[in-house]
Amino acid sequence: MIDREHRISIATLTDYHLQDFIRCPYQFYYFHIEGKITTQSDWRKMVQFVVNQVVSRYYKLPPKSQTTKKVLEFINDHWSAVEVHQFESKIHYYKALANITDHLLQCLTTEKNKNPPLFLYEKFNMNMDELGTELSLTFEVAEWSGNSFIIKKYLVDTDEEMNLLFNNMISVFCEKAFDQLPERIEIYSLMEGKKETFIPTKKDVSGGLEYLNMIKNLLQEPKKYLKTDSLAVCKSCSYQKRCYEGININQKRFSSQ
Repeated sequence: MIDREHRISIATLTDYHLQDFIRCPYQFYYFHIEGKITTQSDWRKMVQFVVNQVVSRYYKLPPKSQTTKKVLEFINDHWSAVEVHQFESKIHYYKALANITDHLLQCLTTEKNKNPPLFLYEKFNMNMDELGTELSLTFEVAEWSGNSFIIKKYLVDTDEEMNLLFNNMISVFCEKAFDQLPERIEIYSLMEGKKETFIPTKKDVSGGLEYLNMIKNLLQEPKKYLKTDSLAVCKSCSYQKRCYEGININQKRFSSQ
């Protein structure tokens, strides 16, 4: 089980660390702190890798070449890295393939990009005095928009807490690093085909700093960690057996697998 007395030192707050922490603190601890690599890969991470490759290659194309055919070609190129056994079932595997393909096509080809992106999967680091640590953030896609820019994130799936995390991180980072807020932040949830649009203001920056400080303090204290209550997350977790060993009530939740 988790070493409850061990306080974690945070040198850099990264977006992917915080994303994993929000999804499940226990999973975050086993993977990032203990470094327990399992033979079973997280299907989300594998599919997210495919999404990142497809989006990156698509945005590098000249506008006239940004076609449906190219999106399908790129998905076909990279999906071979995804294996059926990484999913809950074959049905889950094929559903993921169908949803990701359909919704990526919709997201990428609905609007034509006349100009190359401002940023494309670029990682930025900045020391944040207000947080007492460094903040690290990857901008998947940033596009010019009048006097400002638009930030786009293409995620396999997301939820309200995850969207809150990214909206706060992006708002704080852009204000501190670029002295300018994005015109809007668009977060695409590809499994569901949903898009959330957030328009940040100056007030969101101070609130964002409070939020990130709260997350940082929680992350540093394993004794405060709680397992996720999301069955969807737990069912595909590589650490499920260790996490629920000896807890009968939770074993019953998974007895149907």
